[in-house]
Amino acid sequence: MCGKCISVCPLINATNREELGPRAKADLCRLLEDDESLLAGEDVAKLAGLCLGCHRCKSVCSQGVDVPGLVATLRAAHPDFKGWLWKTWLTNAKQLWSASSTAAKLIPKQFQPEKLGPFLKMLAGLKGGPGLEPFLTAETFSDTYRGEKMLLFAGCTATHVQGRWLMTALRLLDGLGVEVLPGKFQCCGGGLKSAGFADEAGQLAQENIDVWREAGRPKIVTFCESCLSGLSGYEAFLDDLKEIELWKNSLTPLSNLLQNTSFMVSDNVPENIGYHRPCHVDEVDSDYVFLKNALGEHLTVATEKECCGFGGVMRLGAPGLADEVNLQCWDALSGADMVVSGCSACVAQLSSTHPEGRQVGHWLELIL
Repeated sequence: MCGKCISVCPLINATNREELGPRAKADLCRLLEDDESLLAGEDVAKLAGLCLGCHRCKSVCSQGVDVPGLVATLRAAHPDFKGWLWKTWLTNAKQLWSASSTAAKLIPKQFQPEKLGPFLKMLAGLKGGPGLEPFLTAETFSDTYRGEKMLLFAGCTATHVQGRWLMTALRLLDGLGVEVLPGKFQCCGGGLKSAGFADEAGQLAQENIDVWREAGRPKIVTFCESCLSGLSGYEAFLDDLKEIELWKNSLTPLSNLLQNTSFMVSDNVPENIGYHRPCHVDEVDSDYVFLKNALGEHLTVATEKECCGFGGVMRLGAPGLADEVNLQCWDALSGADMVVSGCSACVAQLSSTHPEGRQVGHWLELIL
């Protein structure tokens, strides 16, 4: 009854409806544990869909209650078409993402199915346009990691639809003197786990851990906060406490490696740049620290408690509520000509919903 979760829930912040919050969902789960007949399967599925999966409530709960995990359990027990569609989308990224993103841009709004309209907008935003015009050039790289061997976890978006992010990340690691080891990672599985597909997510986790073990358990560099969050939740698939500690210490944001690298800002830099803080970011936001150091006074606004409204499977089940969350996010970013983030899901969502005249992209797009 402390209310910590209520104060951080984006759904409550955007709607002022406490019945949509984490405490209400936790109470629902307790009731269903005692008597599953209290609610019909259709009602349970609907209620389970009303969660963004941002994990902010979990991070502040003094009792250790994992409401997103409870919701995922409900989703697993009551699968529906939305869950099937989301699972199909995530498990067939190589075949579907690029083609679907291109096709979604070609469907006129008047011909988009009402229930799938928001999802199609997100698909269109996934690939984006020509990208942001870069204006940061690395001048001197830190020697801290020179000669070190690391794995690069690019994530599904960079691998399948945003290859320029991957190429820029590889150039930066080369400048740092890092040797990037070969390793065929799979999806982090975070989106599947949140949607209630724990078995499929677990299989991906095991494959990714095997890649890390075979490489000698080196650092794993990431540049997507959602991927980093997904990878951080692999404890159940590791051998013991020692390996869990090694795994967690290996996960390294790319921006953290760049903290001591100096960048030159070109004349084409926008006057007002906004930064969107992803929900899954840790207490220390290394992306923001890096960008603030590199951009200085040009970084004028940043979100803090506002969620982009991506919401995973909720984007399909309750697009109206997701839109309310998204509008609050854009209100916080008012005044920014360009908005960047370090989360592929946030970039896709903001790219599909940005007001006219704004630009959106990953911060890697700023670097020549």
